[in-house]
Amino acid sequence: MAFQRKWPRNKLLRRAIAAVEFAVILPPVVMLLMVSIEVARAFTVQHALQEASMNGCRIYSLDDMTQQDAIDMANLSLDEAGIEGYTIEFAPETKEEILADLDPVTVTVSVPYNQVGLGIQWFLGNSTLSAAVTLPAVAPRQNP
Repeated sequence: MAFQRKWPRNKLLRRAIAAVEFAVILPPVVMLLMVSIEVARAFTVQHALQEASMNGCRIYSLDDMTQQDAIDMANLSLDEAGIEGYTIEFAPETKEEILADLDPVTVTVSVPYNQVGLGIQWFLGNSTLSAAVTLPAVAPRQNP
């Protein structure tokens, strides 16, 4: 029996190599998957902020609507998206500051990412997502 095959040892060696390859490759693949989920969430939140600021600015730029109407419209958009902890800012700050037609009106909606993130706080945790929309205003009409 000078010639003997060593198949069991080769199978064991192959399994060990496969286990090492799996252990080396698995953490980066899982990390890439988690980061891609967080980036997708950031894009989704950014789109919701843009939509809310557009809706709020559209309402705020009209002469017969109040600032509270614009806040309510932005709140409705953000509540439907499931976003909490946001702030809404207006420029000019009051409707009385709009003096003429086509004065620019800006609504900015922002939220800290740690309020809307899904779990990986170190990736985008200290950033703030915001969206601003500027539209021309319709000034209040003066009755002669």
